[in-house]
Amino acid sequence: MVNLQSNTPMTYPDSTLWLVTQEPLLNEFVCYLKDKQESLRRDGHEGQELVFSRAQIHEVRQAFDRMICRGEEKLHRLCGLLSEVFFQTPVALKSVVIAELPGSSQRFKLTQDIEASDVYARTDLDLGNWLMEKIRYQGPLGWERPRLIANFVEYQPRERNAFGINKMISRIKAEEEIWAKVVDEIFGLDQIVRRDKELRELSYFIKDVFGIKIVVDHQQEVEAVLGALRNVQWSSQILAAHGVEDSPEHASLTLVELKNHLGENEQKQSGWQAVKAVFSWWDKTFEIQVQTLDVFLREQERLTHESHAAFKENRERIRQHVADQIPLFGFYLKLLRWLFIDPSEPTPQLEGLRIVL
Repeated sequence: MVNLQSNTPMTYPDSTLWLVTQEPLLNEFVCYLKDKQESLRRDGHEGQELVFSRAQIHEVRQAFDRMICRGEEKLHRLCGLLSEVFFQTPVALKSVVIAELPGSSQRFKLTQDIEASDVYARTDLDLGNWLMEKIRYQGPLGWERPRLIANFVEYQPRERNAFGINKMISRIKAEEEIWAKVVDEIFGLDQIVRRDKELRELSYFIKDVFGIKIVVDHQQEVEAVLGALRNVQWSSQILAAHGVEDSPEHASLTLVELKNHLGENEQKQSGWQAVKAVFSWWDKTFEIQVQTLDVFLREQERLTHESHAAFKENRERIRQHVADQIPLFGFYLKLLRWLFIDPSEPTPQLEGLRIVL
């Protein structure tokens, strides 16, 4: 069984896994799974065991929740600091949800004004569910609550700004996708995809957890936004005003990766266009997308059941392709879903391997 008493977390410096597992208990749990998958792939499954305690799973669950809360808090602190850079005027905060009517593929968008204190007092998911609690739909079975599909927070400037920014949007990956990302990292899925000609072009989906989207009027304004992100220097006073400790590591952003998907020659096959910049800040990594308003509006129009299903099918096709080659990979996906997302599902099975809980 993995030792949860050690105060020294194990890390994998070359992996983005550590970016989402800076809780020691959570990291040790993931390292246990990584060590086991290496021995299982080396020695085979026969007679092997994966051993967990219910108390351990509960503690890991709590560590995961803390990681999400701390990551979201830093995400919103960063949005507040970026508002100082780009807007220099009061900002309106809005909680936005995309919901689906029960028993149909009909979707609607709901927006609620919120205060800055709300984004620190509740997680984004809590804010989304808070809005959903207010809505009921009269369907064939009576009054039903719509199903939450997506939720995010918008930072909208109340006046025009020099960067031509319409809004900033913060978002975090869904919990199930984060756990799937953990499995991706344990098995080095990014490297597997890069080696596989059929899947190579589809590897983008495992890159981010916490993200910000900046929507500008025109394409020529994208470079100005990127330049400001690269060169920003926050003063001690501004950091303090946004609840951030005064430190050289907090006063600026460090560029990790930049990908340009603007223009007909660079855009995705779906027509999606944006510049994607990955920055390191306050011991976290954030993906910041800069996108023009026309592309953003087309993207919103495609927030339909069909497009969401197509994206999920594309993503899951990659993982299923790998699971067909490496059954242990598919087993790990089911294992983490069973442990943390839906314990009511059947216990995952893999020949020769026993789960002891």
